[in-house]
Amino acid sequence: MDMLDWWLWLRKDHNKQKQRGIDSAFMLTVWCLWKERNGRTFSTRPTNNVNQMIDIIINSSGQLWVQAGAKWMAAAGGRTPRCRL
Repeated sequence: MDMLDWWLWLRKDHNKQKQRGIDSAFMLTVWCLWKERNGRTFSTRPTNNVNQMIDIIINSSGQLWVQAGAKWMAAAGGRTPRCRL
């Protein structure tokens, strides 16, 4: 299962509001991973480990997105299954 199939599978059995939350969480995760990749490629700053990335995505960036108005993200709630790449 590739990432697109996993994402579509993840959102298929949910109502529109929860789908939007899943979409927001997915976009935030991809954006944070892209920023980390660029930091590793173009900067000399120390890299984050997996636990630090999870903390950044869920606790820091996720909370900021909700505070900034990503109302659907709060609707997603709960844990999601891991994507196997």
